[in-house]
Amino acid sequence: MTPTEKNKELVTRYLAALNARDVDAAAAFTASDVVNHGAIPEAQGAAGMKIILTKLFKAMPDMKMTCEDLIAEGDRVVCRMRVRGTQTGPFEMSRMPLPATGRESSTEQIHIFRIAGEKVVEHWVGRDDIGMLRQLGHLPAQTGKA
Repeated sequence: MTPTEKNKELVTRYLAALNARDVDAAAAFTASDVVNHGAIPEAQGAAGMKIILTKLFKAMPDMKMTCEDLIAEGDRVVCRMRVRGTQTGPFEMSRMPLPATGRESSTEQIHIFRIAGEKVVEHWVGRDDIGMLRQLGHLPAQTGKA
């Protein structure tokens, strides 16, 4: 297996751990000092990632991440994914606490992982947070008017 294929397999196993709600197994695929460019400074490293994931799974216990495309080159793996879930619990994020709505959302995300030493050492994400918040009822629906 080539290094690029190993990196894709690592990301696939990481996502499987997330879909199994196994926060410890997911953290095992990351470096202890992983840099998460999509998280606030206080939520960096594997310990910060575990806190974020625990809060996400509490808010959306049925959350499912489906990797639609998995592309790799060198030390980078890109996954275009569909994230679906029902917000049956509150989002308890320190900068965005939101009550449960019981509503579902389905959005696309792009994740980029940098792999070194068989661990995720850096992570970038592009999310449709506005679309998710609208679907969950935390923001008004788009009217189409300018």
